[in-house]
Amino acid sequence: MKFTRSAFARRVTITILAAFAGAIPGIVLAQGDPIVGVWHLVPERSNATPGPLPYKTMNMNITAAGKDLKTDFDGTFADGKAIAATTTIVSDNKYHPFTGFPEFDTSSFNRINPNTVVYIRARRGTTVITGSSSVSADGKTMIFAEQMVDGKGQRTGTRRLFFIKKGLDVASLAPPPGATPVVVATAPPPPPPIAQRQSTPDEDAGDAALEKGDNDAGIAAFTKAIDATEHTARLYYDYVSRGVAYAKKNDNAQALKDFDEALKLKSDDPDARFRRAGIRLQEKQYPGAIEDFTAFLDADKDGMDPNRAMAFRLRGFIFNTQQQDVKAQMDYDQACMLNKQLDICAQ
Repeated sequence: MKFTRSAFARRVTITILAAFAGAIPGIVLAQGDPIVGVWHLVPERSNATPGPLPYKTMNMNITAAGKDLKTDFDGTFADGKAIAATTTIVSDNKYHPFTGFPEFDTSSFNRINPNTVVYIRARRGTTVITGSSSVSADGKTMIFAEQMVDGKGQRTGTRRLFFIKKGLDVASLAPPPGATPVVVATAPPPPPPIAQRQSTPDEDAGDAALEKGDNDAGIAAFTKAIDATEHTARLYYDYVSRGVAYAKKNDNAQALKDFDEALKLKSDDPDARFRRAGIRLQEKQYPGAIEDFTAFLDADKDGMDPNRAMAFRLRGFIFNTQQQDVKAQMDYDQACMLNKQLDICAQ
């Protein structure tokens, strides 16, 4: 699809959502590629919501095919039918055939670093799964984190598939997160200092006020929390929350100050970064907005943040207004791959 400046150089209404990779060129690796090899699904460390897991067993054989990766699957579906699937991982963000799975028939891939691939699965042109695969630093395991979506882009479920490399024993791995530890009875601990508490009464009041849409009460409550002599670990989010309230009152100057303070306290917070980018866009502070949207996208290592599509769409708008048509087109294409319901996408 093609876009022109005249078509999009119009006023944009920004919907700031709750908050977290960019289109990085394909990575070519020689021998020692951490993804290459035979991988076995470990069902007891995998899960699906809603369940059950759709696979009883699965083996994945990934081999180098030039600069791409040929991937073959075998095993057994939950209903007992055999798995015989194949695809080629081509890191170009274009859709390629993926045969053998009833859920989808094509997939796009973006290898954002040697250990991580972000992908989108589609069936008959409609996105059905967004996800990422990540190989552990020691090269022993690979985890697929997936979100199933409906035709409107709304999440309908999640899935985590845990693979172990051929030749390794599951028992040799560290216990999975959440494994029950050995508990030794001790005396009840003293009440934690305020810095270790989850929230204060003022913070709770601010949250409740924003939930009700009472921005003035929210600003007052979060101001008390910020001005207090002691703070909880969520101080950075107090600034984010107060900034949200100011933004809803169209007080962009105060909102920007609060998002700035939040990022001073927690520079990698995607929520504050995305919101500040939106305010900067509204204020036509385009270089700063591009910087924030880019940082937001770069931080989304698994490509799963719900605001990713909107970040591409809005950064593309900025490039469009600055007559950087090629960059704008790339961002619009990325946005539409993630969410075909956006206003810029051909319906």
